[in-house]
Amino acid sequence: MDFFEQLQRHLSPTDFERMQAWVGGLPPKERDGMMRFILDRETRAPDVGEEAPDFELPRLGDEGRVRLSSFRGVKPVALIFGSFT
Repeated sequence: MDFFEQLQRHLSPTDFERMQAWVGGLPPKERDGMMRFILDRETRAPDVGEEAPDFELPRLGDEGRVRLSSFRGVKPVALIFGSFT
């Protein structure tokens, strides 16, 4: 399976089209590095319905930490990534 076939298998059709358009505008050297990064990231992500890998993060506002697995079987968890600036 070649690079694009692997990506197409792991991305939604819309994300795959957007990725192709964006990466296609990069200079060749940057494009090669970005494609390797995207392939590595997308092929290691859990599939829909698959259990997420465990991780631990600092709590906001205190010195404690929280672990994702502490919520397993207790309540749903929504992870929101983005910029709040």
